[in-house]
Amino acid sequence: MKRFICLLLLSILAATGRAQLLTKPPAGARAPAEATITRGPYLQLGTTTAVTIRWRTDVPVAGRVTYGLATTALSGTATEAAATTEHELRLTGLTPDQRYYYTVGTPTAILEHGAGTYFLTAPPPDTKRPIRIASFGDCGNNSPNQMAVRDGFLAYRGDTPTDLWMLIGDNSYEGNDAQYQSNFFAPYQGNLLKNSMLFAIPGNHDYNNSAADAASHAIAYYANFTLPTQGEAGGVASGTEEWYSFDYGPVHFVMLDGYGTRLVGGVQKKIYDDTLNHPQAIWLKQDLAATNRKWVVVYQHFAPYTQGSHNSETESDLIAIRRYVNPILEHFGVDLVVTGHSHVYERSYPLHDQYGPMSEFAANPGNYRFAGDESSGRYDGSPNSCAYKNTSAKAKQGTVYVVSGSAGQLGGGNLGLHPVMAYTQKQRGGSFYLDIEDNRLDARFLQTSSPGAYTVTDQFTILKDVDVVKSLTITAGQAVTLAASFISDYQWSSPGSAAFSASSRAVVVTPTASQTFVVQDSRHCVQDVFRVELAACNGPLVSLKAGDWTDPSVWSCNRVPTLTDPVHVRHVIQIPANAQAYARSVQLDLASQLTYGPNARLRLSP
Repeated sequence: MKRFICLLLLSILAATGRAQLLTKPPAGARAPAEATITRGPYLQLGTTTAVTIRWRTDVPVAGRVTYGLATTALSGTATEAAATTEHELRLTGLTPDQRYYYTVGTPTAILEHGAGTYFLTAPPPDTKRPIRIASFGDCGNNSPNQMAVRDGFLAYRGDTPTDLWMLIGDNSYEGNDAQYQSNFFAPYQGNLLKNSMLFAIPGNHDYNNSAADAASHAIAYYANFTLPTQGEAGGVASGTEEWYSFDYGPVHFVMLDGYGTRLVGGVQKKIYDDTLNHPQAIWLKQDLAATNRKWVVVYQHFAPYTQGSHNSETESDLIAIRRYVNPILEHFGVDLVVTGHSHVYERSYPLHDQYGPMSEFAANPGNYRFAGDESSGRYDGSPNSCAYKNTSAKAKQGTVYVVSGSAGQLGGGNLGLHPVMAYTQKQRGGSFYLDIEDNRLDARFLQTSSPGAYTVTDQFTILKDVDVVKSLTITAGQAVTLAASFISDYQWSSPGSAAFSASSRAVVVTPTASQTFVVQDSRHCVQDVFRVELAACNGPLVSLKAGDWTDPSVWSCNRVPTLTDPVHVRHVIQIPANAQAYARSVQLDLASQLTYGPNARLRLSP
């Protein structure tokens, strides 16, 4: 009977979603109060070896997290020292680029667990796998559009994990904790929050459109998010959650605040009010100068170019961002700037030096676009759609500006089309998605089409450090591997050999004469050229590797030395047993060695 009652109680607890009892409390200890998660769990401040997990409960309890590489192997634990309703635990000593499953609860109860409750640790900077980033702008209004955008993104994502989830500001339209709870945390609690690493920037609505709040920063945003301030996740320490940066794989992210103010010269100023003396502007220049990541992506709420629900031609803060902040970003070779504020989707061509009114661009686009950047960038085979190209240099080479402020709030206004934009969508909401794999960036706007569905209405691709021309010198008969610099499809050819072709990214060739090899994509947008020259064989034969004297591949010109050949030994070379080797003369490097097997001989010409 007692066992039946216990089983019945456990069934009732599980059915009501309340705490599930795991172990009997120690003798003399009180059992924890029954608790329910009211917020989260959500993931913060992720690095290659650490992550912070936050959640809220309806009553104070001591929080506990278990974690491991499988739902059945949660060997790691972390426990809070005291009972609270606001839970925050930092897990450290993790392995880079791993998926960890976790539970949250108390020392005696589990409140959240399952196959969808996991986090990803950040990969190393040289990772070649895709980095997947979702960006939601102006999402916190608890509208049907917000739910449709969320469901459309979840349909697009499917079972593929999202590495990063970025908020572009106006995450709550009232800025207080209650609005955050109902308009942000509640809509995403069962889906994105528990398995997507969350980073954010504030918008004007997070500050309640209040100058006093902008100066004091006493808003719910800062209480609700745990963000890097000391360079914990890479980048230069900012000392504040108002602006910060972090690294994720080959990408450096810079997160800016365009509405909060700081006291500069006795006056409260935003970043664009004084880019010489404002601490955010000083830090921004230091941070961009210091990063060595292949890609640099900036998030800021205010859009420098827009003709949506806001007008960048007439609104002073948007004009100032364009005039004073854009030059800093472009100077350091920022690849992409993602903004919100205007409740539409707009995407520019790669731009440079377009800091005045849009009429300047309309009059002469060539002044503000580099050659090749006039395409749509869609890279889908449609006319004039080749991918944009740039390099890893910290130099002005064209920056794409995206406005994606329709993940919740929606309203395009009656303004026209901004001429710098390659694509504009004012009627439907959506989210902005990035897929960055090594030196290729693919971006998509996931527009809502019907409940739980999406349509990719805009896309563009940036290729970095491609169109390589390389010369190689090899010896006759030597095999060499040639690999395309770009990620796409591949069409190999050689002007000297009509029969040569291949469709893989890398090929191995063994030319018998000097030869040129070309690889291009099927859209004829990118091309590498390899000029393979055969070394002349009228000088000394040089050892190319350690090995057997009688092995032709050991020697330059791919042949064994004869009595007429001077020989330069740079490695450990052995004359095998019972063999007789020949050379005109032998030069030994200090690090080299010539060894003899039994009955081996070396004969030099007189």
